[in-house]
Amino acid sequence: MFENWDAVPTLDRMVDDVMGSMVGTALNTRNFTPQIDIRSDDDQITFVCDVPGVKEDDLEVTLENRVLTIKGIRRFERGERERVLMGRAYGAFHRAFELPDYVDDSLLAAHLADGVLTIRVPKAARAKPKRIPVVGGSGKQLKG
Repeated sequence: MFENWDAVPTLDRMVDDVMGSMVGTALNTRNFTPQIDIRSDDDQITFVCDVPGVKEDDLEVTLENRVLTIKGIRRFERGERERVLMGRAYGAFHRAFELPDYVDDSLLAAHLADGVLTIRVPKAARAKPKRIPVVGGSGKQLKG
C-alpha cells in the first residue's frame, strides 16, 4: 500500500526543471552586500560587518583621506559534477564611509571572527565630551 519515497531523484528533477539548463546549475545574479552596523560611543566608532564565508585573505580594509573602505569577495565553490540551487549571494563587494575629522586613525584595528568583521576607529582625545562644572547660587562670579 505504501511506497518508499526517495527524495533525491525528485529533488534532482526539480532542480533541473527550475534551472532550465542542461547541467542543472543555477547562476546567481544577486550581488553579495554585507550588512553593516555602525556604533559610536565616547571612545570610538565601531563598524560591525556580517561577512559569513569570507576569508581573511579576501578582505581589505583601508583608510585614505578620512575614507574607510571595506572591500572583499565571497567566493562560490562547487564540485565539477555538482548541481546547485543557489540561495545565497556571492561576489565582490565594496563599501566606503567618510569618517569625521576627530578620529585617531593611527590606532585603527580590524578583526575577523565567526564571520563578523569588526573595525574599531578610536576617537581622538579632543573629540571626547568634557564635563564643565556649573557654578551658581552662591553669588560668586567667574573670574575671566
